[in-house]
Amino acid sequence: MKLSKQERIGAMIILAIVILALGAFLLIKPKIEAIGSTRETLTQKQKELNDAKTKQSKKDPLRDQILDAYQEGEHLADMFFPELATYEADDAFREFLLQCKSNIVVEELDVEEPGVGTLGVSFYTPKNVEYALKTYATQGMEPTEEESRLAARRVAMENALGTPMSIGASRVSFTVSALTNDDLIKFCDEINDYVKTENGTSSRKAVMIDGLALEYRDVTKFYDALSERSISEMESGAGLDALRQLSGKDISGGNNGAGGYDETGESNERPSAEVYLYKLSDAITFYSIERMQNPTAQLDAQDNM
Repeated sequence: MKLSKQERIGAMIILAIVILALGAFLLIKPKIEAIGSTRETLTQKQKELNDAKTKQSKKDPLRDQILDAYQEGEHLADMFFPELATYEADDAFREFLLQCKSNIVVEELDVEEPGVGTLGVSFYTPKNVEYALKTYATQGMEPTEEESRLAARRVAMENALGTPMSIGASRVSFTVSALTNDDLIKFCDEINDYVKTENGTSSRKAVMIDGLALEYRDVTKFYDALSERSISEMESGAGLDALRQLSGKDISGGNNGAGGYDETGESNERPSAEVYLYKLSDAITFYSIERMQNPTAQLDAQDNM
């Protein structure tokens, strides 16, 4: 079959269109897709570059912040002890006693195995009394700038210190004696104000006693005398008669002078030295934390990477 000139021209046009379509599909479209992928990669790399530049700009200030935090933490760590074994806790207490100026005598000492203690902070919250007249008088009143500042400071401190922390602790139980209660109080004050010099730096050490309970014998003797007088009144006269009638027994009292008492009822035994001593049984806790490692070497290594 012979094609006419117009048919040949049409066939050539169709063939050209098919070739162009195939070229666009096989050559141009992949290139366009490659260009799009390259643009996405370029955008991602540009973002990574910008992030790296941002991190680079923060590197020096961040290094300074880390070193400042280390210096602050290093100073705080001076207040605490390293983790103490049993014999080390014994040595630490004896070292404290060597610089102690209170007139006391240590009678008993018991060192416990090292363990964990909890440090927490309590904040005093005053009671707010509410009543109708006060509410009416104070309605619409805004806090002053100073009151707002103090309230914000309190909230910040509660958020920072409100969570108890567990750290190492070594307890040493002891019993000390002294001639006066004032000496025992001075001894406890020395524990509270214990300052130790290490490597040329003096730091107040993190130690604490469980509490302070003292016996005031003059007060005890006064109330003992009142008690004895009341007992004497109950055991004689109307009190004794009432007890005899209620019990139906022949109740009699008195001291025949036996058992270390003379005819006046006073003890004739010589008092021991214990009578003149005041004692305190308590426990001291040495708190310890692991010292932070100096980050300078690690920061230098990261800078050289």
